[in-house]
Amino acid sequence: MMAPSKRILILGIIIQAGLAGLAWFLVTQLRTGAMQPNGNLEDAVSTILGTMGQVMGALAGVLIVVWFVLRRKERAG
Repeated sequence: MMAPSKRILILGIIIQAGLAGLAWFLVTQLRTGAMQPNGNLEDAVSTILGTMGQVMGALAGVLIVVWFVLRRKERAG
């Protein structure tokens, strides 16, 4: 059976890859013209990338804390 700390790392990698894929999809849709921004194209792209970067960073921070808690619990018990 896999340790919970390893499972949370694998889950984090999968979620981060999904978020990166979503950001790539949205930017590609904007650049190809499938989606039209209300303002400037470059502003929309930078907003999407900035927001997705913040989300990915916050999620990574939470996952690191959870990983440390799980590792501590595994070593103690």
